[in-house]
Amino acid sequence: MSNVAGAKAQQNVFQRAVNAVIDLLSSFFLPIINLLVSTGILKGILELLKVAGMVTTDSSTYAILNAMADALFYFIPVFLAYTASKRFGVDMVTGMLIGCILLYPSIAAVMAGDEPVLFFGFELSKVTYSSSVIPILLAIYATSWVQKACYKLIPETFRGLFTPPFCVIVVVPLTLAVFGPLSNVVGGWLAAGYEWVYGLSPLVAGVLVGAFQPFLVILGLHWALFTIALNNIAVTGADTIMALFGGAIFAQGGAALAIALRTQNKKFRSQAVSASLTTLLGITEPAMYGVNLRLKAPMVCACVAGGIGSAIAGFFGCAGSSFALPALTTLPVFMNHAFVPFVVSLGASFGLAFLFALFVPFNDVTEEEMEHAEQEA
Repeated sequence: MSNVAGAKAQQNVFQRAVNAVIDLLSSFFLPIINLLVSTGILKGILELLKVAGMVTTDSSTYAILNAMADALFYFIPVFLAYTASKRFGVDMVTGMLIGCILLYPSIAAVMAGDEPVLFFGFELSKVTYSSSVIPILLAIYATSWVQKACYKLIPETFRGLFTPPFCVIVVVPLTLAVFGPLSNVVGGWLAAGYEWVYGLSPLVAGVLVGAFQPFLVILGLHWALFTIALNNIAVTGADTIMALFGGAIFAQGGAALAIALRTQNKKFRSQAVSASLTTLLGITEPAMYGVNLRLKAPMVCACVAGGIGSAIAGFFGCAGSSFALPALTTLPVFMNHAFVPFVVSLGASFGLAFLFALFVPFNDVTEEEMEHAEQEA
């Protein structure tokens, strides 16, 4: 009996730890969930205009519309700096300044250039910080400790004047030297791991990508796979990674739609319906952060269904002929490589996630929680 009790206690500790991590990640994204939904819709509209031939990528009209649709994702480190600062008790203006520094044009230019990036003679790894997640979250967490140290060491009269610059001086170099490169290293391991697994079994690769792609997105590690996808297109004219992403993307939409039917909260129902529809345009963040991850159980449903759907795509060798996230508007990209199985994989992912989430127990969102989230935004 003692062994059983000990096992249950360990399981409860593990479950609480997982729930704490999920709640922490959700707290970063919930305040901007409405913006994610809105820009997801704009991205979908822009894709439809491109498919219809109403705009071309080399036109100024496209440049303006793309800025409207893509600015949030490009500058998301600044938005996450704001939400993470609130979560970790950091001065929000200081946190946002750190996010802005990482995206400053001169830093972006030297990181994208051919010359080595030196900081007082120390060579920094080249990292792209736009659309990144891990570096800014680690930076703000580090800032919370630097800020606490400043509050202890600096007299109260001068805290407001000297704490922000001291945080910037300490945290920005730390991010450029450690946090950013760490994200790159982890992403590189992930990319190499995908190539190895797909070489062994495309079906197993489909299961793993479909099931774990949401967590790669949360951590910003999916960009490493994008690099492989772009290289595959350039070298062979076809890529399998984006085809495997399809199951994960559509599964998020199916789970969110089921929750929209089951929830008793009208505001949350509207949000869930919108989030489900945007997944059909290739945008998963609203469904993932605002609905499925928020309620936990639907996220598990989406991961299981995504794994099954992507396994179908992997088994039949589905691939795209150019780089594009799977969506209703980008289906022509996948027509040349097992197109029917690809469509089946998308439908299976969406349908299974819907069915699983239709019956899984979950704690509904209350009016108080919705009002709190709106106030946080």
